[in-house]
Order: sequence, then structure tokens, then C-alpha cells
Amino acid sequence: MSEGPYKLPEGWRWVRLGEIVRDVQPGFAFGKKKTVGGDLLHIRPYNIGTDGELTLAQKVYIPSVGIEESLTQLEPGDVLFNNTNSVELVGKTALVREPLRAAWSNHVTRLRPDFSKCEPGWLAFSLRVLWLQGFFAQRCNKWIGQAGFNTDALKATEIPLPPLPEQRRIVAHLEAVQGRIRALKEVQAETEAALKRLEQAVLEKAFRGEL
Repeated sequence: MSEGPYKLPEGWRWVRLGEIVRDVQPGFAFGKKKTVGGDLLHIRPYNIGTDGELTLAQKVYIPSVGIEESLTQLEPGDVLFNNTNSVELVGKTALVREPLRAAWSNHVTRLRPDFSKCEPGWLAFSLRVLWLQGFFAQRCNKWIGQAGFNTDALKATEIPLPPLPEQRRIVAHLEAVQGRIRALKEVQAETEAALKRLEQAVLEKAFRGEL
């Protein structure tokens, strides 16, 4: 094991992802033309938000017939990793927070942490930091119009690992910060919408000569 790019606090250590996850499961491809009458949600890269959350604003369903049961279940604590996309989006991740009956695309890898070693939120935040730093963009395989980060490379990726109590403390703090950020974004969106309505009303009054 390398010493990593920088010195860690006492009690922390560098680990490869393969050491702290109990399951690394890529998904499978399923074209949209086969989705008529589907009963199983199929998670695709656009369902992994750039904010680290799973978003289901767009949904695609596929038939569940013949699909192995283990490939249709997402559990709280699973981390979804976008392994194939445009260069800048490879490596974005989402933490699964509630049980979800769903399969996932071959462009998505499900990571299931070993809870005795790693807090799911810590794994998700660590991968998100690497993505924001451009780690995956620098190291992914690149093709025309697309890029990918394979399973072996993912398992070999190193992250810093504090003791579990410290992981939980940091994750709780980061979750609180993200909650405040989301609230601010909602207020901003509401304010922008109100300003747009006001501008439209003023322009309409001006157009009618009512100002």
C-alpha cells in the first residue's frame, strides 16, 4: 500500500476500495426499445446527480422477467458509481438512502460497503471528492465521445480511511452542511422565479402603457 498523496491524521490509513467493499457489481445494458410494459426501474447515468444524490425525475422501466434477483435490489448504504460517460461525468456517485427495487445500467457500478470497515456516507463522499478533483477524468480510458473507468481500476483506487467513529462524525457534519446548501439553493430558485414573474409583469404593464 502506498502512503498516498499526503500525510494522514493519526489513526487514519490509506486503503484500496477493494478492501472495504463486500460487493462490486456492474449493471447491464437494456435499450429503450425494450422498455414497453416494463415493471422494473432501470437506473441510468442521468439518475446519478452531480450533487451526489440519486434523482428519479427521469425513469425508464424494463421487464424483470429472467433477471437475477440480486441485480434488482438496491439497499440503503449502496453507492452507485457512474463508470462510463463523457469524461467530466465519469466518477460521479450517488448514495442510496432507501430500499429500492431497481436494476442498473452497465454504465453504473453498485458498490456495497463492508459496514464493519467503512461508513457508506464516507465512501460516497470520498469518491465525490476524487471526482470533483478530476481524479477519474485524468485516469479514465477515453474513446471518441465517451470515457470509462473499469472495475479493476475502481477496486484499486485509494481513499483515506479514519476510524469508524470519526467517519460517522465527519459524515454527519457534511450531511448537515449539504442540507443547508440544498435549502439555500431552493430559496435561490424561488427568489429567481419570483423576480422573473415580477419582471414579466412590469414589462407587460409597460407594453400596455400602465406604468
